[in-house]
Amino acid sequence: MKIEAIDHVNIRTPDVPGTSRFFEDVLAMTVVDTPGIPDRAKAAWVCDSEGRAVIHLGTADVTYPWETNPSVAAPGSGRVHHVALRCAGYEAICQRLADRKLPFRSNEISEIGLRQLFVDEPNGIMFELNFFGD
Repeated sequence: MKIEAIDHVNIRTPDVPGTSRFFEDVLAMTVVDTPGIPDRAKAAWVCDSEGRAVIHLGTADVTYPWETNPSVAAPGSGRVHHVALRCAGYEAICQRLADRKLPFRSNEISEIGLRQLFVDEPNGIMFELNFFGD
């Protein structure tokens, strides 16, 4: 089997609207209704600039069609540590973060032409924004 790319990340959050605003306001992504769950207080999909739903958001009590009970983290496991997104527009996102007074960290790996920004969304999940040659 060949893995072509990460399709999406699912984040369970007690505040879907607040988390949605982070992706809309900070990362300029589009938030749409989740198919079958039109209540954005319970669930939402966050889309990239091509309209792909790359982040799925849901409250802990959302049950997906294949589940009999809502999924919960396994005992002893932690939340997602970070999610990495390949991005473009390094200077623009730096300005957006600064304008919103959001703390972020930066890193550069010059050997491979990579600049990185690290920012936490409202649930404490770190997003690694990767800019190659940008």
